[in-house]
Amino acid sequence: MAVKVNTVDILQKYFSGVVKRADHHALFVNDIIYGLLGIIVLKKDSDTDIEVRGSHEDETGNILWVTINGSRYALRYEHNTGEIEIRRGTYNGPIALTINNTTTVQDILTTLEQF
Repeated sequence: MAVKVNTVDILQKYFSGVVKRADHHALFVNDIIYGLLGIIVLKKDSDTDIEVRGSHEDETGNILWVTINGSRYALRYEHNTGEIEIRRGTYNGPIALTINNTTTVQDILTTLEQF
């Protein structure tokens, strides 16, 4: 079940866990995660909520939903590749961008602004 991120404390708790796991298990995204967080916070549509889901038991892993420019995106960490996928609509939707430490903030912004 998704949890609405409606306070900075919830967002901080969620991303603290993501960063901690990235530092240990996701070395391919541990640098870009900070830029991605900034984009999510600054670009999300004002009348929408950020939602998160994830636990160690959940086979879908960590998922975050955000609406930017009227388009809903699911961001999910893929354990088998060590990358984050931005998917359109749902967590199984088409991949808009695959993110790793070689991805630039501009790559992410361009992807999210084209839809």
